[in-house]
Amino acid sequence: MIPENVLAALRQRFELLPAPVTIDYFHQGESGLIVPGAAPRTPCPACGPTKETLEDLVGVSPKLRLVTHEFHAEPQLVESWNVERVPAVLLRRGGGAPPLRYYGLPQGLFFEVLVEVISAFPAPPSPPAALAEVLDRLTDTLSIVVVGSMRHPAGAQAVASAYQLALFSNKIEATVIEAETFPEVLQQLGLGELPSTIVAGKHGFSGVANTMALAQFSVDAQQSDSPMLPQVAPGSAAAIGGAPGAPPVSAPQPAQSEPPTVEPAEEKVDVAIVGGGPAGLQAALVLVRARKSVAVFDAPSPARNAASHGVHNFIGIEGMLPADLTQTAWEQIDAVGGASLHRAEVANVERDHEGEFVLTTAEGDRLGAHHVILAFGHRDAIPDIPGFAECWGDTVISCPFCDGYEHRDRVWGLVVPSTGAKATPPLFAYNWTDKVKVFLGGEVDLPEEMAAALEAQGLELHRGDITAINHDDGTIASVTLAGGETVPIETLLWSPESLPSPLVERLARGLGLAVDEEGFVAVSPMQQTNVEGVWAAGDAIGSTMAMDAARSGGAVAMLIVQGWFEEPGH
Repeated sequence: MIPENVLAALRQRFELLPAPVTIDYFHQGESGLIVPGAAPRTPCPACGPTKETLEDLVGVSPKLRLVTHEFHAEPQLVESWNVERVPAVLLRRGGGAPPLRYYGLPQGLFFEVLVEVISAFPAPPSPPAALAEVLDRLTDTLSIVVVGSMRHPAGAQAVASAYQLALFSNKIEATVIEAETFPEVLQQLGLGELPSTIVAGKHGFSGVANTMALAQFSVDAQQSDSPMLPQVAPGSAAAIGGAPGAPPVSAPQPAQSEPPTVEPAEEKVDVAIVGGGPAGLQAALVLVRARKSVAVFDAPSPARNAASHGVHNFIGIEGMLPADLTQTAWEQIDAVGGASLHRAEVANVERDHEGEFVLTTAEGDRLGAHHVILAFGHRDAIPDIPGFAECWGDTVISCPFCDGYEHRDRVWGLVVPSTGAKATPPLFAYNWTDKVKVFLGGEVDLPEEMAAALEAQGLELHRGDITAINHDDGTIASVTLAGGETVPIETLLWSPESLPSPLVERLARGLGLAVDEEGFVAVSPMQQTNVEGVWAAGDAIGSTMAMDAARSGGAVAMLIVQGWFEEPGH
């Protein structure tokens, strides 16, 4: 059932599992026996393909185990685990926490989400601090049911939000019902749009809400009979063709209007790439080698990596300047042909009335495209501190993997500017130097026992906001703290806050692009956005190094090529 190239990728993925994962599968066995007086069994055409898919999946790793249950032969187990239909896939948690349930055939975009859930299942991540505060308000186990189509990115986004909350909290009972296998559920629940999320069995909404919005709605649903509906991504709910006109569960969302369309552009390409960094250029190379026409938009303003003295940890180009990497990439792309470079900023991306995309630059030029890859990275919020900008990229660095080796054996200062801010774990710096000082911002409240433990490891702690970086033409000599203390330092490791590109907000308003709780592009595990035909890669979705960004750009390009002739009209 699963193609060999996908199985190969899964083998690599599941090699990283820190512990075994058991998948419980409930099916209905085929039987020609008719029992007098018993209700006839409803056929289960999806049971066979589901079993084959799961067997292929667990076959890639000894850390995966499949346990098969016959629905009618194990009624006590069915009741205990609250299995309502077949085929059913369960991931069971310990400590009395409810299992994660999936009803239907695990294929399409939903299969990708399940792979991500299985990967995270043995060691679930910790929620962000703000999200944890909301989830801590849950007073009892809460049910979240998502009904969606495995073919639509919005459905995958809604499923991912529900499962992610369940991984964050043992009080969340997440269930997914795949609409293609169970179309009757649409009428039973009176659903008019997909995806639909039902919380606490009675409150619901259509469309995609990010994890924070879903968590807040879930808490409100547990504590109120009329919770405020969460904000959903514009255009993420789609009407069900032929579905009954009954209203959705609880109060319906206002109908989302389709984003307005524009006139088609005169000039068109197969794929337009917004961003000319490693992610965008790797995507361009893969696409032109697959004989697709490509346009790359690279804004004329300085790139985020303009201050870098070299690309590191990328085999074959170690130490190459970013500008030289770009030049080499274009020489290789041009040798194949089929790509054009546009030194212009993309101001907007819209749909035309033929269903294609139209990209408009800041100068007003227009270009049409069948697919769009967003590879524009993100922005660093440089602190407004004297000396920071002058030292940025020289002796103020943000990534020890990127630049730590060049600063080995120097006196490092690790900055934790505020509670919850990005920061490198102090002991991690010992990989590069044993001379480490930690600077805790004024609002950072570090428990005394933790401070004592760090100091026992040889770390020097300083408290107070940094008000100035004292330097000589970019070479740090010391930093000054709010209380007036001056601390000698040679390298400052400071990870500024990341900000999304301004284009993201415009696309959210005009194209209905879904964003996450931090305002960045929200994507499925396969880097698809909720807008069909729009993808994202590189720093726009959280890549940390050039090699990772290039990998994500190449992966998107291959997915576009693989699905090209499966699309209508191709």
